[in-house]
Amino acid sequence: MNRHRWRPRFLGAAGAALVLALAGCSSPNTNPDADGSPAASGSYPVTVSTESGDVIIESAPERIVTLGNPAFENVVALGSHPVAASVTNIDKLPYLADYVGNEALDESLADIYAGQVNFERMLAVEPDLIIAPAWPVFTEPATLERLRTIAPTLIFDMQDADNDWRVGVQQVADAMGKSEQGGELITSAVDEFTGVAESNPGLAKRPYSFGLYYKEQISLGSGGNILRLFGMKPAEDQAAVESTGTPVTYSGETAGDVDGEAVLLMPSPRDSIANLEQSPFWESNLKSRVVWLSDAQGEAINNAGVLGKTWLPGNLGTALGQLG
Repeated sequence: MNRHRWRPRFLGAAGAALVLALAGCSSPNTNPDADGSPAASGSYPVTVSTESGDVIIESAPERIVTLGNPAFENVVALGSHPVAASVTNIDKLPYLADYVGNEALDESLADIYAGQVNFERMLAVEPDLIIAPAWPVFTEPATLERLRTIAPTLIFDMQDADNDWRVGVQQVADAMGKSEQGGELITSAVDEFTGVAESNPGLAKRPYSFGLYYKEQISLGSGGNILRLFGMKPAEDQAAVESTGTPVTYSGETAGDVDGEAVLLMPSPRDSIANLEQSPFWESNLKSRVVWLSDAQGEAINNAGVLGKTWLPGNLGTALGQLG
């Protein structure tokens, strides 16, 4: 299944709640510059290689604009402060709660649902670096070309359930001259997953299936790069999805046939949960296996940067641990 196709489905199910948290997470070893943003410690120029191409950054960025929640998230986690940031539904994500009302937030910069970027507003902000995730709205060739006429533009690799989120975090850190700090953030996040796995050794024995519950159907999608960090392995149906990219769907009559011993489902809409829980095989079959993902958990898996990935293990790990 195409990674871009899967991400927006979770986006819609979660009410498009993407965003971030962790205020004041700058390293104690950084020195603020005149604008109050910690100065970059790396040497320039620097070339950052991504799936969208190489980006050459001639000097340490001082006026960063971020588009999309994970871009904002990664930048603030690295201790810097964007001059402007386009984010979505920040108030619905606990890992971004500290940034509600942040002065950098600017809804006029982009509308990811309409697939639009406000280039005039971007010019007015005068960025010296634009950072965005590899979402279709930003990777569309004409859009990307126009962004690059405004400032060097880093389109970092996807951080959804299909891809290794660590790559994108490190790309942002490298561009900001904070490679070492980026590595430390990644290590800290992975340690959170490892801690949950060590506290719940039974997770390694519970193969997972991961998907969307929509219109009384379970549609499995990729998710291994996140769940494998808990020490979990894909069930047979999930392994088929992750190896071929072809979705596997169970109807309302066959939902009990899903293979996973841990079945993680994002409900869309949220009140559709009752449909499955009232099915004849819920009590005898699915109740002991299903973990309903919250909107924030779904966003952390599919759309978050390092802040969401650091928050997710403790939050989701509690629900997974209750499976036994």
